[in-house]
Amino acid sequence: MIKTYNIYFWFLIVLMFPAASQSSEPLELTLSYQINPSPPYQMGTGVNLVEPPGIALDVINAAAKELNLKIVYKRYPNVRVLHLLEYGQIDGAFMFSYKAERAKIARYPLTPEGKLDSTKRLASLSYWLYSLAEEKLDWDGTRLSGINSLDVNGFIVAEHGDSIVSDLEILGQKVQQPASAYKALLMLTRRSQIVGAALQDVKASPLLDRAEFSDIRRSSVPLKTKDYFLVLSNRFVEKYPDIADALWQKIEELRDDVSKESMYRYSSFQ
Repeated sequence: MIKTYNIYFWFLIVLMFPAASQSSEPLELTLSYQINPSPPYQMGTGVNLVEPPGIALDVINAAAKELNLKIVYKRYPNVRVLHLLEYGQIDGAFMFSYKAERAKIARYPLTPEGKLDSTKRLASLSYWLYSLAEEKLDWDGTRLSGINSLDVNGFIVAEHGDSIVSDLEILGQKVQQPASAYKALLMLTRRSQIVGAALQDVKASPLLDRAEFSDIRRSSVPLKTKDYFLVLSNRFVEKYPDIADALWQKIEELRDDVSKESMYRYSSFQ
């Protein structure tokens, strides 16, 4: 009787073992980010990942490791990233500031009261107004100043898809949207109808060391400082709500320490 019991016991253990092993397999998430660089947060240009990949990826990877998640990264043009996100063909994307229209196609981390939870951001970035020194275009924190800022034919350029575009349009400013920060600065130096460029400092600052942009100056204060997030697809959050919350929570817990520890890896790129 005892031998029969032992046989059944070990038979049940063998049956249960594959299920236990399967449950320990990491959940795989496909996350996307744009092909344009945003050092030190997203490094490299094009569809390939580079090493080091960027502080945003360092933070996400650290959070994923603690949660036993496997991250697969895919890079696309920004518009493509948003399209894939909307239709649930990727699990999430970064780095995105909050926009009401984006909140319809993806999920941001929220407080228990349903408000945007900025403590779970990946980073905070500032947009500045760049102009040619002789133009005297400036931003004082509330309004644009300078002769050409009043020119009805004048445009400000901003990188295609950046959230600052809608902010400028609210101010009544006409905006053109080139594909990159480099192209925006090039347009500023070559086209008389372009009076300024509204760009993230992490993208514009490294470019200003080039001789071709030596006559460009930055505004006195930033146009706007915004928090940027990892957003997750509606489908993923509906299927794995606890994992989504845990991932955002880990980002909050690890962001500052990982960013501080990783910064030295990117010092040569600044």
